[in-house]
Amino acid sequence: MRIVLFVPNWTFVDMRSKDTQGIAGVWPPTGLMYVASVLQKAGHEVFIEDGAFWTQEELIKRILDHNPDIIGAFSIAMFWERLAKLFKLLKTRKPELKIIAGGHGPSAFGEQCLIDSPELDVAVRGEAEYTVLELVEAWSSGADITEIEGCTLRDSSGTVVKNPSRKLIENLDELPFPSVDLIDLELYQPSAGQVLRLPVMQVISSRGCTHMCLYCYRLMGDRCLRMRSPENVVDEIELYVKQYGAKEIKFWDELFTHDKVRIIEICRLIVERKLDITWWCSARGDTVDEEILLAMKAAGCWCINFGVESAVQKNLNTLRKGIKVQTTIDAIKLTHKVGIRTFGTYIFGIPGETYEEGLQTIKLAKEMKSFYTEFFPITPFPGAELYDNSQKYGKVLRPLSDTGMLKEEIPFEPYTMDAEQIAKLRKLAYKAVYINPGFILMRVFAIRNWFDVKTLFGGAISLVKIIFVKKK
Repeated sequence: MRIVLFVPNWTFVDMRSKDTQGIAGVWPPTGLMYVASVLQKAGHEVFIEDGAFWTQEELIKRILDHNPDIIGAFSIAMFWERLAKLFKLLKTRKPELKIIAGGHGPSAFGEQCLIDSPELDVAVRGEAEYTVLELVEAWSSGADITEIEGCTLRDSSGTVVKNPSRKLIENLDELPFPSVDLIDLELYQPSAGQVLRLPVMQVISSRGCTHMCLYCYRLMGDRCLRMRSPENVVDEIELYVKQYGAKEIKFWDELFTHDKVRIIEICRLIVERKLDITWWCSARGDTVDEEILLAMKAAGCWCINFGVESAVQKNLNTLRKGIKVQTTIDAIKLTHKVGIRTFGTYIFGIPGETYEEGLQTIKLAKEMKSFYTEFFPITPFPGAELYDNSQKYGKVLRPLSDTGMLKEEIPFEPYTMDAEQIAKLRKLAYKAVYINPGFILMRVFAIRNWFDVKTLFGGAISLVKIIFVKKK
């Protein structure tokens, strides 16, 4: 079968506020590349199209030029409306197309997707590799698809049915590496502050998370973390270094440092194989100590993202972070001590948070002296507790199609603070952290190449827009 996997058309205007579009980047669709690799291994002909680079009409033409039997789209919640329109246009031009949708949006509200889009055949929930493969094989042989696990679809009477969930993949090592050969790597650019060297490649060394944060939608299930073996992870890295000339790795794991022994072994293998790479990852403050940090440093880790969120313990408890504020503070200080930079993220508008508590968070963010810091308004995404029971926590202000933590408009306000106060906190935060001599000198002395200059310049422009340009 000929299959086209794609991301719907979008631009930075859809994803980010005007003041941060200059530092935005586009990363390859790793999820689609994993699905593609499984389909290719089974003998199917697969193509990937990324709507980040094309208008709607250009994307439609590119998809149909492949003459596919089946198309499969990845969608987040905010893209669903445009994707439904895209399905209608594609089906009009090629009525025999079989259409699949997956990703966070269809996983969270697949039944509504099928109601909204008569053209959609199946909404795939959760991990898509084997579900999509089973669908493709069934359509290829003319078999019935109505009992396939992990699918939301219509039964023989046309009724929308949510089949049982598919069991999660226990052995991630069995999956082939993502089909990088199906994309044009030169089209992609990293987001500012998240890369030290180019070219950069992505690796997902584990799936899932052991925590249940209020604002997080768990695509991989609740409290379910599965990890690839160190050898398998480093084999993928080595492939990228030797075949694609990669100099940097971006780890997308939700909880990269969960297993200390595993991470130290990954670091040992990177050093043993003499892989010249630098890398970036995310961690929780309660999963790092000096031993693991030193091993990471020796293996090329240059920056760790810590989700600090708030300076007030009450607010972390509300978010269900399961960690003490001081634990994260200590972890960031220790990370700096061993010579690894940090990327700190903070949230405003937490249910129950007051404006004064937001000011405490700004003070903490400034004291942490991270290499890069971002401040987000809390956002209710479908499938997350904050969305499913939003009235318990506050008021949703914007529709799904215009919702996102990087958007200009505030998507949610708690009962203890209004949207105007949240926006003001964000502006004050960027001013406090970035407009000070110590930070400016740190960033200037960190310049190593032209990419750093470009990143710093783009960040400066965005900062001016955030702090000084009045919103209309």
